[in-house]
Amino acid sequence: MPIDLLRHGKTTAGSAYIGSSDVALTPLGVQQMQQSIDEALLGGAQWDLIISSPLIRCLDFALSLATKLSLEVVVARDLAEYHFGDWESKTALSVMAQYPGKLEAFWQDPENNPPRNAERLSVFSQRIDRQISSLLAEYPQQRLLLICHGGVMRYLLSSADNQPLNAMLNYPVEHGQLLTLELGEGQ
Repeated sequence: MPIDLLRHGKTTAGSAYIGSSDVALTPLGVQQMQQSIDEALLGGAQWDLIISSPLIRCLDFALSLATKLSLEVVVARDLAEYHFGDWESKTALSVMAQYPGKLEAFWQDPENNPPRNAERLSVFSQRIDRQISSLLAEYPQQRLLLICHGGVMRYLLSSADNQPLNAMLNYPVEHGQLLTLELGEGQ
């Protein structure tokens, strides 16, 4: 079953690790998302339902889009982004300065080198899997648009390619990017 994933656009937090922090989109961020949606609609995309992360950088756009398209929005708490623990709201440069060697270790092996007080990557992936399975079971045969985060999309891409969990960081996902995945019920 195909499912469409839209990453939120640029936020007011700039290039910081915002994870579970609730920050708004910039006007450019809204434009990035709207451009992807407009291109999809021109290409004939149609959705039955919008599913959104509860974080405002996703939910605000989801609610606006739902109004325009006369669709319902379902808020899926478990589509929230990975929680970066002590790195929340810090830039990569500040993380490298404050925690020497830790960022590099995280990028090499994120499951075994998470930020202090962060969500374990295995816990993150399990909650995403649970949420996707629940959505596929609850809305069979419906074309869903999930408005979510880079980490969620990276995980789903790597999972669809049967890659190990640590490989998810190798999947680039741009702000405002829309992509389609073919997911089965085992996803």
